[in-house]
Parts: sequence; C-alpha cells; structure tokens
Amino acid sequence: EWLARRLKHGGLRAVNFRHPAWERVAFGERRQPNRKRVNLLAVGDVGGTLLTALKLLGGENISTIGICDLSAATVARWTAEMSQISWPWNYEALPKVEPVAPEHLFECDVFLFAAAKAVPPVGSGVQDVRMAQLAANRPLVESYARQARSAGFGGLFVVLSDPVDPL
Repeated sequence: EWLARRLKHGGLRAVNFRHPAWERVAFGERRQPNRKRVNLLAVGDVGGTLLTALKLLGGENISTIGICDLSAATVARWTAEMSQISWPWNYEALPKVEPVAPEHLFECDVFLFAAAKAVPPVGSGVQDVRMAQLAANRPLVESYARQARSAGFGGLFVVLSDPVDPL
C-alpha cells in the first residue's frame, strides 16, 4: 500500500527489490541535498584538471570537494591552491576543497575515481596500451568498488581512469 501511494504521488518511479538498499531508498530515508558532496581519489594530471573545473564551475551544484591521494603533500598543495580561488564579489560561491581521509572516501554523493596504477611509457613496445592499462587498473577499481559496497555507498561512482569504458 505504501509503495502504491509513493508511486502515485511521484515519490518513486520504480522499485528494484534486488538492490541491497531498496527499502532505505523506497522509504525515503536518504534525502539528497540540493548541492552535492563530491570526493575525488587521486589528484594527478586528470584529477587535477577535473578538480580545477569542478571548483570553478560547480558552485551551484557542489557544496564541497574532498580530495584524497597517496601523497599527503599533493593533497596539501591542491587544498592550498584551490583555497586561493574565489570570485571577488562572492567569496563563498565556489565549493570548498578539503582533504578527505581514505576511510571517509565514501561519505559523499559522488565518488570520482581518477587513480591509475600504471601507464605504459611511450616507446615501451606495448602493442595495446588500453589492455595494459586495463590489466593494471582493474584490480584497483575493483578494490575501491568493494570498499564502496562495504561502506554502504549509495551515490554515483564515476571511473575516469583509462580505459574508461571497460573499467
């Protein structure tokens, strides 16, 4: 009866009874905030470019951007640099960038995976670079996917590492 009411009034469009958190979603216990919390893993070339874009363009949709990297110095550097960016007429308009500890990576609405374990060097003789990247990066993505499941993560898990489509 409660499902029929929620469906009729637009509170639900469908129910996937096989999803492990279907009751929490169906009962509406998880309310999404207007602005999302985004966590980014790995602030290398791809992650740094994405972080800059999210900082500059995400003000209306992102409340905070958490960053995590193997290097604490990298996190400190990017946090400091991103803290220097603001609009002169509205200092609070852009999302705040802050460090996030690995154990808190999935306390967010959107998780961005930009980590890469290996990229074959140019001239290394590797015939199929994408498959070499897949072999190296797949276990890494699987590990974080398992962590997300264990943490009860119900948000969006986005993979940016190459090769994106098979990962």
